[in-house]
Amino acid sequence: MKERDIQKLIHVRLCKEYHKRGLFITRDVGQYIPAAEIARAIKDVMSGKNPLTVLKQLRRVMIGLKGEPDISGLLDGLWVGIEVKTATGKQRPDQIKFQAAIEARNGIYIVARSPDDAINHIEAALTARAAA
Repeated sequence: MKERDIQKLIHVRLCKEYHKRGLFITRDVGQYIPAAEIARAIKDVMSGKNPLTVLKQLRRVMIGLKGEPDISGLLDGLWVGIEVKTATGKQRPDQIKFQAAIEARNGIYIVARSPDDAINHIEAALTARAAA
């Protein structure tokens, strides 16, 4: 199963399990091309400019924070970050740094590979906090 599919399943499960105690959102980090840039590119190609040159010149805008978890939310007043991975997926160095930042601020950060995995990790983290 692809990571994006796992992410959707986890998000649905989180909303079902914790809808009265928290709120979770999915986050996409990456680039997008503004609509005005696309309109300009179409105009340039229609006027005879080389399409490959036009594509290379498109301005891209970064969104999100590098290393940010795939799913973020608040649960019982705590920041929860969930990095979704496939069975063999590994965290990148920027994701490990983001994890450290969340945990340094008393938040919960987990790596989840399935909906059950996400719920189990969150419950274990909450139980550990209650026992502390």
